[in-house]
Formats: sequence, structure tokens, C-alpha cells
Amino acid sequence: MPKMNTGVDFEKIVADIQNQVDPSAEVSHNEQIKDRHGHSRQFDVVIRGQFAGQSLLGVIECKDLSKKVGTPEIDAFVTKASDINANFKIIVSKRGFSKPAIQKARHYGIQTLSLIPQDEVNVGFKVGNYWFADIYNWDQITLTLLFVTEPDKPVTFNAQNVIINGKRVIDWFTNYLIDNHNCEENIGWVVGLRLEFEKNQSVFVTESESYVCSGLQLHAKRTLVKKQKFVGINGTGFFDWQQSKATMPPQTQIKTDAVQTNLMEWDDRNTDELGNSDFLNIQIIGHSNQFEYKEDTIELDQL
Repeated sequence: MPKMNTGVDFEKIVADIQNQVDPSAEVSHNEQIKDRHGHSRQFDVVIRGQFAGQSLLGVIECKDLSKKVGTPEIDAFVTKASDINANFKIIVSKRGFSKPAIQKARHYGIQTLSLIPQDEVNVGFKVGNYWFADIYNWDQITLTLLFVTEPDKPVTFNAQNVIINGKRVIDWFTNYLIDNHNCEENIGWVVGLRLEFEKNQSVFVTESESYVCSGLQLHAKRTLVKKQKFVGINGTGFFDWQQSKATMPPQTQIKTDAVQTNLMEWDDRNTDELGNSDFLNIQIIGHSNQFEYKEDTIELDQL
């Protein structure tokens, strides 16, 4: 998009984009039209076209102001456009519109547009949409020892430290999860294994504490983390304040803000609703790679 230095530059850019959006229409800049009273009225952009065999006239007022367009600007444009019997009316504001102005414009059938901003700081608003991510991961893993002889008192241990034949039990189980449930999308305690040994095994819960066991039970709990991230877009086109959607000419190149690849750093989302977007709707389904595949693990299912 060309750099804007004056209000005239702004008007020319609006005219050019409108011409790209509808190439079949005739678009002119800075035109004088006589109103029903015989007075000559100036319009920043004028659009002429055909629909269903009828001639249509549209007018665009460009507001390159240092603040949002308010109701006085809407009132003035209503009278000006009505006096030439314009079929459709558009105001394009560099810095957006106040809520009362949008409400009044909607009442009078006036579109309220802005150029898609290239500089959020300069114009005071940003156009974009939310990207949504559903991330599945393992929330808990539990290990239960099946004792040959039940100990006199409860045994407490860290599942990460349980050893059989010098190798960690948990490494076999995480490999099992990677091989069989890496893309699991059910929620809850979705994996449960009971392993009975052919021969009783000495199971070490610390370097010096062991128990004779006939088997093990392993369980894994699957959870879903819902995230969202607002991603700004840049390109050539209009943003409609009433419809909350972007209109861009064909073949326009669209650029988005840089997006964090670590989805867990996105904002939390507390609903399953993904919202509605006529422009772009992105949903990412992720399966967290929490575990590194381990080589040379114990073969629990062969004990």
C-alpha cells in the first residue's frame, strides 16, 4: 500500500482499492455532482455500475482525522448523499468510528469502513482474528505395585524411580504411550495396563528399598488444554466495523503477525466455542510431545 502523506493520498488509496474490489465498476476520485437543488457537491470517491439492468450510484466520504469519526460526520454525510439520491453510501475513516456513529450509520444504511491498518500504533486499532488451539497431553501417570506379600505399612515412592533389573519401569510405559496413544483425543484415565509377571520380580523403589512383586498396574490420564491467540493481519483492503470482517481485492497478499510456536504460551480459552469469522478461522489440534523415546528399556511384557 502506498504511503499516505495527505488527505488526498488517503482518498486516492481508497479509490484504488475500491476499483480493485469491483473492477467492473467505474470509480472516480474527487468528483463534483449536482444535487436535487442544483448545487454542486464534492465527493471524495464516486462509484458507478450496473445491477439487474439498473444504473447504480455510490459515494464514499474519506475521513483522514486524528480521532474516530463521530455522529456529526455521519449526519452531514447522510444529508449530502441523500441530496444526490445515492444508492449506496460509505464512509472510510482512518481511525475508526465511535459506537454511536456506527449505530447511526447502520440506521441510515451507511457502511463504516477503514483501511486494514499497516501500523497499529499510528491508527489506534488492529484487524485480525483469533487462532484456536486444542492441545492434548498426559496429565498424570500412576504406577501400582502388586506385592507378593503385602507390606506391614503403606509404601510411598516416586514412579520415576522404580527400577527392575537396573532399568526404569516408567521408560517402558512412556514408550508404550508414544507407540500406541501418541494422538489420543479421549479425555480422562484412557490408558490402563495390568502386567502379571511369569516369575516374581524384585522391584526397587529406592536404591536400598525393594519389594517382591507379581506384577504392576500402570495408568495414564489424558487432558485437553484450550488456548487462543489474537493474530493481526496486514494487507490491502477494507475492514467493515458493522460486520467485523475484512474485504480484500482478489490476489491480495495477506500477512499475519508472527505467531508463537509454543502453543502453551498462548492465552487460556475457557470455552469450546471457536467464534465465527467470514474471513479466516484457524484451529490447531496439537498432541504434546512430552516424552522422549527411550532406547534399551526393560521389556516388562516379557518378564
